[in-house]
Amino acid sequence: MLPRRVRLSLLAVQVVSVLTLLRSIAFDRWITVLASLLLIGGAMAARRGKAWGIGLTFATAVWFPVAFAIGIAPAWFCLVGLVAALPFAFTLRPFARFDKGATALLAGIAAATGTAIALAWKEMAVSIFQIIPSLAPTGVAQHGLLVVTTLLVVLGIASRSRLREAPEEARVRVGDRVRIGASSNEPATATATAELEDEAEHDVSNVARARRRAL
Repeated sequence: MLPRRVRLSLLAVQVVSVLTLLRSIAFDRWITVLASLLLIGGAMAARRGKAWGIGLTFATAVWFPVAFAIGIAPAWFCLVGLVAALPFAFTLRPFARFDKGATALLAGIAAATGTAIALAWKEMAVSIFQIIPSLAPTGVAQHGLLVVTTLLVVLGIASRSRLREAPEEARVRVGDRVRIGASSNEPATATATAELEDEAEHDVSNVARARRRAL
């Protein structure tokens, strides 16, 4: 089971991603819709113990502040990127202990991928909007039905995921209690065993003294 701070950071990523997703659908920011879905998918995979989920989340996290830096996104994208980078930051040390080289390679590939996609989108966005005008962003909120439907679908998926994780968490808690109970009972068991051995030795010595007296 993942450490508590990693689980909380992944939950924060999912919450921020859902809010960004709903806003992006409403204002026709379809590239941001895709980025939000990647964040949600990566966080869900990471919650299930998939290392590639952490890498996907980090790569997408890099895209947000880079998009702001090159002038194609608002400043609050930096906050989204910061929150999305937390799971990787919290797992960086365990990854490095396992394999420093692979961890550095993963970080480099993720950062380079997020940066490259942001730069490529800046170059291609105008041409894509000219070819497919319906993909061009608008400044007016719309798609209310789609936004509500998306929210309900996300809540349903989150509920099902939580139901799957609940039995595993219960098993972990029970296992911890059993281990704690076993460790707390070990001193008492050792003491009882020592007392029985002392009583046995005392009985043997009494029998030996009785035999000597009889002789």
